Amino acid sequence: MLVSGCQSTNPRSLDEQPVKASPKMVRLGDPHSSQKALVIGNRDYAHSPLRNTLNDAEDMASRLESMGFDITLATNLNRRAMKNVVKVFGKRLSKTGDDVAFFYFSGHGAQVAGKNFLIPTDNDDLREEKDLEPNAVSAQTILAMMKQANKGMNILILDACRDNPYKGSEKSMTRGLSEITPPRGSLVAFATAPGTTASDGDERNGVFTGTLLDALEGAEHKRIEDVFMEVRDLVLEKTKERQEPWYNASIRKPFCFGGCPR
Repeated sequence: MLVSGCQSTNPRSLDEQPVKASPKMVRLGDPHSSQKALVIGNRDYAHSPLRNTLNDAEDMASRLESMGFDITLATNLNRRAMKNVVKVFGKRLSKTGDDVAFFYFSGHGAQVAGKNFLIPTDNDDLREEKDLEPNAVSAQTILAMMKQANKGMNILILDACRDNPYKGSEKSMTRGLSEITPPRGSLVAFATAPGTTASDGDERNGVFTGTLLDALEGAEHKRIEDVFMEVRDLVLEKTKERQEPWYNASIRKPFCFGGCPR
């Protein structure tokens, strides 16, 4: 069995009482915008709750709102709510065509056999490989849905590599998420390189998301590859090279938020 669970710098006790999280979804930004975003932050997990993922999601949604996006912000999603909000996001994209689709997730993630899964808050019954497919959401499936619905630019960002999302033995688990090869017209970014783990940090946001938020503030007319190279270099510096963000892109033409200069 090849399963990955990410280890936090401040792991929680496996004996914590489950947290009953209430899913919350709000719409922000311009509903007529051709830039559509789904931002998910899961913090109050039944097993191994996290610290700053709600801050990450709320701040990311606020940043995208300032950039002219139409955003759905969804937090503390159980498996039913999480699968539903992803499905609704796909339907919204099917009406936009050649536009910008942006998906961001902050929370627990795991991999099995090279396939990455995003974990809902009701994760107390995730104990082995076979539990992921019916109880979590595949990142590759989300990206494929975005590509099918939207012929423009598709962006998938996963800050999903913290502590162990499984309520069981860690001996059979490898670390980190698996590399994703993006389809044409897409960019995929992870908080850290495949097979490695990310740091929450000691501030309001995780190290990766906090750095990305700062980079996006000045990203207008900057090529998206340059934005993520800047984030990589800054996170490496902040973490003394213990964490290296990773991204992979397959872009047919230059893409900049707000349009690229001639």
